[in-house]
Amino acid sequence: MSKPPDWLPEALRYEDFEGDYEKFSAAVYEIFERDFKHSSPNYSGKPLIYDSRIEDGKEVTFWHVATKTDDATGERVPDFRRSERISWLRPIIEHSGDAALKVWKNKRGRETRVLLWLEALDYLIILREKPRKVFLVTAYCIDKEHRRATLRKEWRRYSENQSTAP
Repeated sequence: MSKPPDWLPEALRYEDFEGDYEKFSAAVYEIFERDFKHSSPNYSGKPLIYDSRIEDGKEVTFWHVATKTDDATGERVPDFRRSERISWLRPIIEHSGDAALKVWKNKRGRETRVLLWLEALDYLIILREKPRKVFLVTAYCIDKEHRRATLRKEWRRYSENQSTAP
């Protein structure tokens, strides 16, 4: 693993909670509350918002940045790697201009998405651009080489198009 940028806090470690998932989950949610509910970060001068609808006692966006969908059941299940990195979300968004990050836009249907990839630590944040604000979609760890290859290709294509734009 590469050295993290100086501005990136340490990740939580599930093992520090001695196997107590409830305590771990509460600590993860406390960070989400601190970074997104009790204060509002900005991205490129636009306020960052999230899906604040409540499901199972917590915001929909919280579930998207702390859990994953089980392929077999379609249910949200714990994702310890995502949860452990919850404290990275806001600093990465706020340091989007840092050379440690690859940042680019892509289209998904009619939506413009912004990808912030801390490639050295295999962490990706996806935002959706709106006219006057930015929406936090999800964040997760990249753990498959084919996904890394796809992201690198997309990043290169975006970068090449930016360098040739008038």
